[in-house]
Amino acid sequence: MQECEVILTWEAIYDVTDIADYIEAEFGQNRADRFQEDIKKEMKKLGYIGGGFPKTRILYRNYTIHKKPFPPSIIFYILMEEKKEVHILRVLREERNWQNILKKTKSYTYPT
Repeated sequence: MQECEVILTWEAIYDVTDIADYIEAEFGQNRADRFQEDIKKEMKKLGYIGGGFPKTRILYRNYTIHKKPFPPSIIFYILMEEKKEVHILRVLREERNWQNILKKTKSYTYPT
């Protein structure tokens, strides 16, 4: 697979921020900073290996949503091979009802 541009939605950005805030409150600033650096690296890797993770049965814009485990979270994204883009839609904790959240969301917003 060729390298793809990785694009985050506002929803994914807010998800990561919320998780980092929780980690900081529970485990301290250093652990929260490490989480943010680690997840940033994992998201960047999706630009190279985007199609290598399980698909959900949920579609967004006629693209199947993939899920990449990043315990205790899951990175949800679509792969637009024709545009050479990976769109990270959400980053949700495993225990959340992610199927329901993804099915209810009809559109995502993007930074300009």
